[in-house]
Amino acid sequence: MTTNKQLLEQKGITRLCHFTKSNKLPHILSKESGIVANTELDDQKELLSKNDPLRLDGKEDYVCCTVQYPNTWYLRNIKNNDPLFTEWVIILINPLLVTNETTLFCHRNAAAGRGVYIKDGYDGFSGMFNQTVQGQRPMYRTQSMLSCCATDDQAEVLIYKNVSRSDILGLVVPNEEQARKEKARLKFIKGVPDDLTFIIAPDLFEVSWSAMVRRGQVPSEILYREE
Repeated sequence: MTTNKQLLEQKGITRLCHFTKSNKLPHILSKESGIVANTELDDQKELLSKNDPLRLDGKEDYVCCTVQYPNTWYLRNIKNNDPLFTEWVIILINPLLVTNETTLFCHRNAAAGRGVYIKDGYDGFSGMFNQTVQGQRPMYRTQSMLSCCATDDQAEVLIYKNVSRSDILGLVVPNEEQARKEKARLKFIKGVPDDLTFIIAPDLFEVSWSAMVRRGQVPSEILYREE
């Protein structure tokens, strides 16, 4: 019987993705608790507002992630809610978290139907890669689509309670200027690892990456190195 770990290897999945405002990074990276779910935030008054206060999926005790590439449609909808702060980053996460028994999966945006499509286990994870899935409309895999991508770009992996700092693999930003800025900000925060990987990938902040992966193209990603 195939396991979630084996499916990770078969699909070539190297990471999960989670969007957050960059001003949350000091809190996330200075504590081993890392990214914490909405219910956990209630006891952490110093952290800024929740990314998604509505949480229509009903899973307030889970952290929402996507496979390999981010849910840029979600970002497009919410990034202008706070006109005073519009800088966002993508946090790259250890994909082995899909092997946890508490991890849940949804072949489309988990908020659809108020969470009715959320599943667990191998059936839940593998179902994200079916040839056809039903989202707001039917979604199909193309012959050349990258195997590491879920059929619906908004398919979600839900991690219970938190994503530990030790499971954070790196940060993605849209340009070199923001990479330099984030690195400078974090340098003086106690507890933040000094070996953080920064990747510059403007395509991942635009919905255009979807068409690229369906053509079998890997969006450009450049490792940021300080001069």
